[in-house]
Amino acid sequence: MSNEHIDQQPAVPHINYTRLITCVLYEGGAEKLLETLHHKGVNEAFYYGVRGNPIGRASEASSLPEISKTEIVQAVVAADQADYIYSTIYHDFRLDMPGVGTITVNRLTRSSQNVLPEGIAHEAAN
Repeated sequence: MSNEHIDQQPAVPHINYTRLITCVLYEGGAEKLLETLHHKGVNEAFYYGVRGNPIGRASEASSLPEISKTEIVQAVVAADQADYIYSTIYHDFRLDMPGVGTITVNRLTRSSQNVLPEGIAHEAAN
């Protein structure tokens, strides 16, 4: 067996200056957050709904399970944007209030840029 593949450049460019911002919103609001991120120039974001409530909040009412509005938003941002985006989300979405949500920022070990083939971007714009 040869170790030639170890000395070669990776096929996918290695980007190591990105951060993953994860925001849990217990009362929903992910659509608005995605719009805010888009206006701030962050386009690498998505959200999904989950079941769950903050500690201390009942998950049942009258023996019927509550339909949770909890949503998790994740966005990949450049390291130099992370503090600004974190602060914007924290203050604009009132995460300083108990039971509204939480937010974390994590360094990504490796990420890669999503580049569309030539011509595709122009087709999507038309």
